[in-house]
Amino acid sequence: MIEKRSVLRGVQLFAYDAEHRLIEVRSQKDGRETVVKMTYDPLGRRIAKTEHDSNGYPLGETRFDWEGLRLLQEHRHSQTSLYLYEEDGYVPLARVDGTGEHQSVRYYHNDLNGLPEQLTEADGKTVWQARYQVWGNADEEVREAYFIEEQNLRFQGQYLDREIGLHYNTFRFYDPDVGRFTTPDPIGLAGGGNLYQYAPNPTGWIDPWGWACSSAQRRQNKVNGKAAENLVHQKLLNNPKVTVLGTQVYVKTPGAGRGRYVDILIKNNKTGKVVAIEVKSGGAVRSKAQLAKDKIIADGKGIFGNSGKSTKGVTVSEARVPLWRLP
Repeated sequence: MIEKRSVLRGVQLFAYDAEHRLIEVRSQKDGRETVVKMTYDPLGRRIAKTEHDSNGYPLGETRFDWEGLRLLQEHRHSQTSLYLYEEDGYVPLARVDGTGEHQSVRYYHNDLNGLPEQLTEADGKTVWQARYQVWGNADEEVREAYFIEEQNLRFQGQYLDREIGLHYNTFRFYDPDVGRFTTPDPIGLAGGGNLYQYAPNPTGWIDPWGWACSSAQRRQNKVNGKAAENLVHQKLLNNPKVTVLGTQVYVKTPGAGRGRYVDILIKNNKTGKVVAIEVKSGGAVRSKAQLAKDKIIADGKGIFGNSGKSTKGVTVSEARVPLWRLP
């Protein structure tokens, strides 16, 4: 999407970088123009957004901190909010607003799909609540006067940018006006035939990263992936030059989430060199999160399971299997 026209926001123009990330939105309505700019880190996570008027005067700035691919904290002017989630998930449990003696803990009450509907204090008093349309637009938001922070979490993994009316969805943006993403799926057709679809039904489906798959395609991708792993594993077992040390070997990756599972770990019998192999089938590619964790492993900063042994000297490799080779 490069242009959008609506009664609420007037004319909006969208600009992207070479990685297809949204970097600028110009909004024009009633003779007033504002510009919102985005900044990303090397892993593709947005770390800042700024808003200016047509003369370049700053109207606001928000900075973001991350834990893996989950939003951990945001800073806006003098306001700071820290988010807590369900383990290994994107359903928010609580938020800590403010710092030091001025901290306040608020608790989330969510719909079945993880969409926040209410925030309460420890004593149960409601400080914020909302009603939504089917695809995530808020029909109504009500807050206490002293709740000066904004509650911008929406569908799991989404963050509402009030300046532009879109939801930031980690690797692309989602438009709740139409229930679709604004750019094609970064993983292409591996995410399904509709490159802009969020989910078949938002009441039971989620897409925290903006890499949606249909249920049928997701099942087939898993079948293909497992078949490719088995094929490569068998070939390596029959190769006298290497020893298979294990499959689905867990490696902790400090600073990048909860680690990752290496598909196949082998050792070169001649050199003693250890290689971690990631198997991919068809057009599947390693995600940015996987690439970040693989770099930690290759740099020798990973830790094998509970053994405490580092990945120093380990090489990370990829084995690609075309679909026609699968049984």
